[in-house]
Amino acid sequence: MALVVGKPACATLILTIWKPWIPYGSGRLGNKAAQMITNIRIKRFKSVYDADIELGKVNLFIGGNGAGKSNVLEAIGLASASLSRGIRDQDFQQKGVRLTPPAHMKSAFKGRLPMTLGLELEINRRSTYSMSLTANNNDTNLSYHAERIDLNKRKVSGRSGRGVQAFGRTVPLADRYRSLWDHVRLLEDIPTDLRADLAELESYSIYAPQTEFLRGVRQGPIENPPVGLHGEGLPAAVDTLIRQAHERHRDEKTKIRLKTDDAKVAHRALQLIWHPGWAFSASVGKADFRTKISDSGSEVTETLHLLDKHMHRTRNRLSAYDSSEGTLYLAFIAVLMAHKESPKIFALDNVDNALNPRLTRLLLEELIALTCSERLPKQTVGPSQVFFTSHNPTSLDAFDLFDDDQRVFVVKRSEKGHTVIDRLKPHDDWSREDWERAMGGRNLSSLWIENQISGALGEQLDDF
Repeated sequence: MALVVGKPACATLILTIWKPWIPYGSGRLGNKAAQMITNIRIKRFKSVYDADIELGKVNLFIGGNGAGKSNVLEAIGLASASLSRGIRDQDFQQKGVRLTPPAHMKSAFKGRLPMTLGLELEINRRSTYSMSLTANNNDTNLSYHAERIDLNKRKVSGRSGRGVQAFGRTVPLADRYRSLWDHVRLLEDIPTDLRADLAELESYSIYAPQTEFLRGVRQGPIENPPVGLHGEGLPAAVDTLIRQAHERHRDEKTKIRLKTDDAKVAHRALQLIWHPGWAFSASVGKADFRTKISDSGSEVTETLHLLDKHMHRTRNRLSAYDSSEGTLYLAFIAVLMAHKESPKIFALDNVDNALNPRLTRLLLEELIALTCSERLPKQTVGPSQVFFTSHNPTSLDAFDLFDDDQRVFVVKRSEKGHTVIDRLKPHDDWSREDWERAMGGRNLSSLWIENQISGALGEQLDDF
């Protein structure tokens, strides 16, 4: 693929496909320097009564409808919202957490109702953030029951009914809805490692693109740039990504202007747009005057344009409104993958949204490659950890279960209704050849469809 500066009708940068591919970083899988959540413990949150999950860099959750897959993503969202600001509805909404009456966030299984829900997240095996939240039936918000921050297994700050201690000092803290971290983050003596770890968790959001936002039929606020949780602001984000893919630097030895490492990643991420097979050029510019915002009547000022290789050259320029939903979704994912403002840790609920089986697998292969490969020497973009849910069996075929950075979790319900989360993995002493023989040469998608992965199709299980 080559990027050229042109002057199409929209008079801006244009992206054109010529050749496939610029590789990501070389070397063995597993960039160990990347920030990531290494473990999460969830207690009494919605359907998850008690779960302890060791995480990888790429984490896929599969299972039946209503098993609790999205609840795992939202548990991380609660902790991220807390570190960003606090635990009011607007804090959760900015992270993509579904709003529900606060008391309903606590598990409500038969028997005695719990007073609190609890979360504990470990980052990079050195920093730990934990919190206990509570709410009564008439409360309009959750409130803090306790919080704690540890570094290298030692408590550095915490709050409880006895007061607040932070980094060796007493801190006045009257707001039951604002986090301890938001009160103390500006203190100068916070260890650099701890600050970096919590900042990564703070950036996490759950994305769930919706067609009307991707097309520009609806607009909304972009709480966390570069793009909204549902696809708000996609044209501007794609435009910035195209410009990023044009970036050059002068090589000190040869004096030749070469692509920056971030430009190489943006370049490859944008190739996702071509995989449906019909488009060959993308640009962002002024929208056709006939394109309106349906719920407000206001004009769309900017849109994504794609050229269709099958159509006559005088009628082949399509706006986002006229383009396929799957192509727009791939453009959205390209932004998350490579834009300089994209979060390093994020989740996609229903990663197979709008995609056929082939594109679902291809998309995940690209995301896995970018997340797990060693980074280029001066690369600053790209995720360090991602979380997905999926109902498409071909999503499994993108994963290498022998790579510890890539993890698949089967989510199901016990007879009591508790969400149970099991990692799908080969036996510890199996080789790849042992796995192939045991599976009879079948791929993971076939095993899922044939109901050979216990719980993946949503059947009830006995407690164990």
